[in-house]
Amino acid sequence: MPKQTLEQFLLQSYSPQTVSSYLFAINHFLKLNPKAKRYKYGNIVKYMEEISTRQSNSKYRVVILSAIKKYYDYLVMSGYRNDHPCKRLNIKVNSNQAIQVQDLFSSPELQLLLERENRYRHLDIRNKVILSLLIYQGLTSDEIIRLTVKDIDLDNGTVYIKASKNLNKRRMNLVPRQMILFFNYLQETRLEMLRCKTEKLIITKLGKPMSVDSIHAMIEPLRGLFPDRKLNPQTIRMSVICNWLNEKNISLEKAQELAGHKWPGTTEKYIKVNSSHQREIINRYFPSI
Repeated sequence: MPKQTLEQFLLQSYSPQTVSSYLFAINHFLKLNPKAKRYKYGNIVKYMEEISTRQSNSKYRVVILSAIKKYYDYLVMSGYRNDHPCKRLNIKVNSNQAIQVQDLFSSPELQLLLERENRYRHLDIRNKVILSLLIYQGLTSDEIIRLTVKDIDLDNGTVYIKASKNLNKRRMNLVPRQMILFFNYLQETRLEMLRCKTEKLIITKLGKPMSVDSIHAMIEPLRGLFPDRKLNPQTIRMSVICNWLNEKNISLEKAQELAGHKWPGTTEKYIKVNSSHQREIINRYFPSI
């Protein structure tokens, strides 16, 4: 049986655009380092140090290192190596630099989370309410558990999110798929699950207000969908913001408002590096000849 190619390996986890970007960086690395297959930690550190002297923008260096790591992941998976020389090597990114977005989830991937069903109907509906707030509105776990029944306005199709220490208040539109879901939850499921007097929107199977830890526990069984990436409420929110900017081309100002960020610089970090610009940078600062 023929072995899997590097490109096939990458396509299992990333979009074709990301794979193209990774392959470009990997091939460039291999041209400059013909003995890279046997490199050790020190060799990778030396290479990245050379890059840092030529290019101060850490977001480009992060992309390059991420591609190199995936190359060695492939070698380990294929049996060419038993060790990974740079698995724990990271680049310190300043707070004003872009977030490493290549390991986040696309909108179609996030939709897969809603396709998993719970054998208990009430929990299935409640879980889909939570997941929908994560993947459509990009709410944090804390924002979700603080929602009350009154924050959901089905007449106008909106959800009101209260301000917190780090995030602004905002009113967001529900998507059509959420309308019937929220109606069923509020009119039937929640009332049947309720065991105490509370106005909190989300409750546990024991009928009490839900906690942040409970939301994380609810996400845990879904991690098998993406075994090589971190799936949790935070990375889901990060993915949603990233997709607003890069998939849906929502303006920076609008994305900032939707995310509740207090400063535009926080939202700006989710803008992906343009692939053609990245290639230009690599060729300019790290020519193969």
